[in-house]
Amino acid sequence: MTENYTYYDGFEGEPEYTFYLYDGNFPVEKIHLWDGYFSDIIDTIEPTEKGWTSLAEYYHMCIEFDNDNWKIPDIKSALQQLKNIDTSKIKFPESHEVLKLLVETFTRAYENNLKIYIEYF
Repeated sequence: MTENYTYYDGFEGEPEYTFYLYDGNFPVEKIHLWDGYFSDIIDTIEPTEKGWTSLAEYYHMCIEFDNDNWKIPDIKSALQQLKNIDTSKIKFPESHEVLKLLVETFTRAYENNLKIYIEYF
């Protein structure tokens, strides 16, 4: 299993999102992100006519993760939401890199039928 700490290094002890990719029941990759980068990205998403959806719903509505993590139920819609982000609203330069990494990760998961779980602590 590979682990990527690139976007959490230097922020140890601060809130962290960890994205887990699973192939069946086996974890194949972990991506650790500083809360500030992920929040910077998610804060740019506007609600739809029906309200918050996908990743933004869990983030903005403060929905509790089950058993300390959350399985992304619809990777395709989450990927589309990430692709539609207005990058001009992103504040941190590194958040652009994180967004690119997330789009690549969600694309890989979708194309290879992998599962994604998010843990926040």
